[in-house]
Amino acid sequence: MTRRFAHVLAVGYALTALVLMHMAVVSWRAGSWPYALFLAGASLLLMTASVHHSWQRGELRDALEALEAATRPPAVPTAVLDEIALGWQTLAETCCLTAWESRGATHDRTTCTRKDQTT
Repeated sequence: MTRRFAHVLAVGYALTALVLMHMAVVSWRAGSWPYALFLAGASLLLMTASVHHSWQRGELRDALEALEAATRPPAVPTAVLDEIALGWQTLAETCCLTAWESRGATHDRTTCTRKDQTT
């Protein structure tokens, strides 16, 4: 059910309840008190349905917000972001990709051309 349709339905409940209450008053003035009681009861029932409908709409909205918050990925702590930044800085400061991959084990700074050799 779309949000617009839900609003239209709630307004329809309220307007119908008002019309039924008006009909109950007219019936009571005409002296037909059984019809007046029936129409007043139906009006109260529809007003209760309208209030319940708006309460359920609020509950559904809260549940959807909780679901959205639960599916959102957790925030990354600043310590992790700092560690990532340091890793990128270390990568940028390395002589070449071979030096970075081997952490300097298979790297000779005296003969390095500071470019990667593709074979």
